[in-house]
Amino acid sequence: MSSSASALFQPLSVGAINLRHRIVMAPLTRFRANRVHVHGELAKTYYEQRASVPGTLIISEGTFIAPQAGGYANVPGIWNDAQIAGWKAVRNPSPLTVVIRVC
Repeated sequence: MSSSASALFQPLSVGAINLRHRIVMAPLTRFRANRVHVHGELAKTYYEQRASVPGTLIISEGTFIAPQAGGYANVPGIWNDAQIAGWKAVRNPSPLTVVIRVC
């Protein structure tokens, strides 16, 4: 790497993941789920927009793992089939994008 090139835009391997640059979208709670904590088109569009650059690492927002774990409206959950289906519709909007979920 030349001294004039920024390391920020150089490829990086993180375990088995190969990134095209070192810019990472940190986890954010976006409050984009519906009243029963299911992601829909709004969340899908949100993540598609942010994953439009191939080789981008996105660490998705936190999710409620049980009804008792929640306390906020419109935060996604992952404790029932409808919520899991909502997340599946959101995940990996591009085959060239890396999306990691940590619950």
